[in-house]
Amino acid sequence: MPMQHTHAFYDPTGARFGVPTYPYRWAPSGLLTRRQLTAKGLRPGGQDIAAQIVWRHGKRVAYLFQENRALPKRTATPAQLAALGKALAARRTCSTCGQTKPYYIRCSLGECADCHQRWTR
Repeated sequence: MPMQHTHAFYDPTGARFGVPTYPYRWAPSGLLTRRQLTAKGLRPGGQDIAAQIVWRHGKRVAYLFQENRALPKRTATPAQLAALGKALAARRTCSTCGQTKPYYIRCSLGECADCHQRWTR
């Protein structure tokens, strides 16, 4: 694809937008979004934004990070996974009847759908 430097969001020096800016699909290799880093098992690791992609008439922005400065994703410890499991189970346990449901109980109801219907009829 021939590069047209007249595109509204093409600013590789960052003079106009304060950070190097590229139109959709024009970012140079080595710069990845958070999702692209995640797909490769990486995370930004505290680095600053290296550039951005702007599309949809300036309404959408994706920040880019340098792949060579990214760090491996951290993995949860067994204790963290256990705590997460307990927290998710608590979200499925009804405070009224004490039953664990196969769905998350709405915070606005504070109880399972069965108990809520029992008191609202």
